[in-house]
Amino acid sequence: MQQAKITVSGVSRSSEGTTRLETVNAGTFTEKNGYCYARYEETEASGMEGTTTTVKWNSSTVALIRHGSYEMRQEFAEGTSCAGDYRTPYLMIPIETKTKKVRVKKLPYGWKLQLDYDLAYAATDVNRIATTIVVDLR
Repeated sequence: MQQAKITVSGVSRSSEGTTRLETVNAGTFTEKNGYCYARYEETEASGMEGTTTTVKWNSSTVALIRHGSYEMRQEFAEGTSCAGDYRTPYLMIPIETKTKKVRVKKLPYGWKLQLDYDLAYAATDVNRIATTIVVDLR
């Protein structure tokens, strides 16, 4: 395993407006069986303290996996839908991810992942989300 700085930035657009966020996390990076993995601990600032987030990817797919206080698995592949549950300490919310775009780019210092997708909560409210994840191995 290698130390990594993992920056997650995103824009979420819904009927209630636009929200922007960015987190910078110290974590680890490894490659195994044709996949890359970046892992970090969520902080109080993210609102998910006590949760470990793992990003798993290859050249065309990305999975976002959370374990701990919050549990969730989202899979992203262009043109596909993925149903699942988002489990918080308080309730469980059914979600569906409809992926529009996945871009995976190897950089001289690490990786850049770009995801554009629609996220439906409980089959009613739909958010259009653009997320960029940069894994810096310097």
